[in-house]
Amino acid sequence: MNLDADRIAGLVVASLGLVLLFVVFPFEIEGMDDGSINPDTVPNAIAAFLVVCGVLLAIKRGEQTKRDVQELMLVLLYLAIIAAGLFAISHFGFLIVSPFLALAIMLIFGERRPIWLALGCLGMPALIWFLVIHVLERSLP
Repeated sequence: MNLDADRIAGLVVASLGLVLLFVVFPFEIEGMDDGSINPDTVPNAIAAFLVVCGVLLAIKRGEQTKRDVQELMLVLLYLAIIAAGLFAISHFGFLIVSPFLALAIMLIFGERRPIWLALGCLGMPALIWFLVIHVLERSLP
C-alpha cells in the first residue's frame, strides 16, 4: 500500500476515533440516571463515524491535487475562529457567543444572502439550544 497523505490522514483519524471510543470516553464521560439519552451516545456515535471515515479514506485510492494557498489560509482562519469561539463560549456562554461565531463562519465561507445569514446566526443557535436544553435535558455553558 502506498502511504500517501490521504492514507496517512485516514489512519490517523481512524486511530483517533478508536482511542476516543475505547480509552477516553469510557473514563471521561459520567453516566447519569436522568435524561432520555445517555451522555455517551452522541460522542460514541461521532467517534465511530471518525473510525469509519478514517478507514474509508485510508483504503481509497487518492489522486494528487495541488492545494491553493488561499484555501489553506481560509482553513487556518476557520480554525482560529473556532478556537476563539470555544474560548469565548467558556467565558461568556453559548447564547451570547454562538450567533457571532455562526455569523463569522458563514461569512468566511462566502455566504452573503441576508436571510441565510439571519437563519444561520439566529435560527441554528436557537435550535441547538432547544435540542440540548429541552430534548436532551442537558445544560450549555
